[in-house]
Amino acid sequence: MVGDTGVGVKQAQCLSNAWGGEPPKLTLDGVFDSVMLKKIEWIQGCHGLPASGIIEDRTWQVLYHPALDCYNPYPA
Repeated sequence: MVGDTGVGVKQAQCLSNAWGGEPPKLTLDGVFDSVMLKKIEWIQGCHGLPASGIIEDRTWQVLYHPALDCYNPYPA
């Protein structure tokens, strides 16, 4: 969640950066900020998960095994 810090956040940032295309690359600083929240919500939506921004078990699974394509446009 926004404001969280630590190794787990940094790992999620790194995994989310594996996504190509339009989504921005996150700074690997271990801080869950609003930019990271937006990206996690988008990734969740791409996989049919509730876009809660909370990185729970199902979200970790898709971070490690992302869909090949996402047809949801990245929010401006």
